[in-house]
Amino acid sequence: MAKLLEYIKIAWFNLKSNRKRTMLTMLGIIIGISAVIMIMAAGGGAKESINEDLDAAFSGQIYFFVKDPEKAGFTTFSEEDVNYIMEHSNDIVLGASQDLSYNGKAKSVRGVNDINVKFGTAVQKYCSTQPIIKGSYYTDSDYESANAVGVVNEATARKFFGTTDVIGKTLELTMDNNSYDIRIVGVREDADNSVISGALLGTENIQIEVPTTVGERKYGLSLNDINYLLIMADKEHTYEAVEQARHLLEKKHNIIGKDALGLENWTDYAQTYDSIFSMVTLLVAVVAAIALVVGGIGVMNIMLVSVTERTREIGIRKSLGARTKTILLQFLAEAGLITMIGGIIGIVIGLVLAKLICLILGAPVVVSPVFVLGATAFSCGIGLFFGIYPAKKAAHLNPIEALRHE
Repeated sequence: MAKLLEYIKIAWFNLKSNRKRTMLTMLGIIIGISAVIMIMAAGGGAKESINEDLDAAFSGQIYFFVKDPEKAGFTTFSEEDVNYIMEHSNDIVLGASQDLSYNGKAKSVRGVNDINVKFGTAVQKYCSTQPIIKGSYYTDSDYESANAVGVVNEATARKFFGTTDVIGKTLELTMDNNSYDIRIVGVREDADNSVISGALLGTENIQIEVPTTVGERKYGLSLNDINYLLIMADKEHTYEAVEQARHLLEKKHNIIGKDALGLENWTDYAQTYDSIFSMVTLLVAVVAAIALVVGGIGVMNIMLVSVTERTREIGIRKSLGARTKTILLQFLAEAGLITMIGGIIGIVIGLVLAKLICLILGAPVVVSPVFVLGATAFSCGIGLFFGIYPAKKAAHLNPIEALRHE
């Protein structure tokens, strides 16, 4: 241990005596490490943020559709299917709804603007984790009576009225040349999306949620022509809900075991997306790590120059009894110290850059201590690997020829 400390002290002295060259040598290592740390930390944070936002927007939603009409004996679902699931499901399934979304126009005191109209049963309130912050959601009674009521988010309220205090106000909703007044009974909180997920979900989601029966009786929608049947479930028991809803639908239509129904489940999509995102982040990190190899080659070149410059010094030390192993370890200590210091500087710079990027994207910085330690160890390993050749060359110099070197 004492000898190792001595080698490190000598290496530190030699590096300090050539500060400019040492910094230039470290540059490649610093760039490589900082790039890897930045990509992994920022990428992990962005992935976590997007997963949270998308999970909040889509978790617990299961969409059934008719995969094979010939086996099923029908092509679309009906309101009877919705009611059947509502009546026969247990607490795992929160409810069922038609999945109908249309674009229309809405008129208020601030003029006419485009709006997305989402029709469904009262179970639609579970389609978002964003709470109702003013008023309340429309009820089963509103659905059954086809009351012309709706729920908007904060962005929609501000768009049409310039305020979120809109309970009791009306929007003149126009679809297919049919116009009716929809009374606002609730305001949903806006999602706090990051920049990336905001781009995926839409940063300004102008939307109103209305009972499907209103669409049927006032706008001519058909409740017996539903391509997608939405099942809302507790996200902790999504797969159990899938099996329960599938069994109920197959039992109602007498198609058990025929594999006639298909489904789209956000949980499956999330897992696939998460795997793809991780692979992309890792691929980019590997590309960035190539800079470390380039930096390691730079270390080797500088160490070779150092060996050439210090040939007489090596000759004197060997003539005074220094062993080959001692010379080898001295130069390896220098190479390792260069890359270790460069690695530490690179980690700090990488974390700062990751913090700035995540601040802009509205995402957290996700840093694994194990990864940071691994990056430091890898950096030192690069220095030792590329320092072996110069160190061996120095250690095996002939002392007499070394002393003659000018």
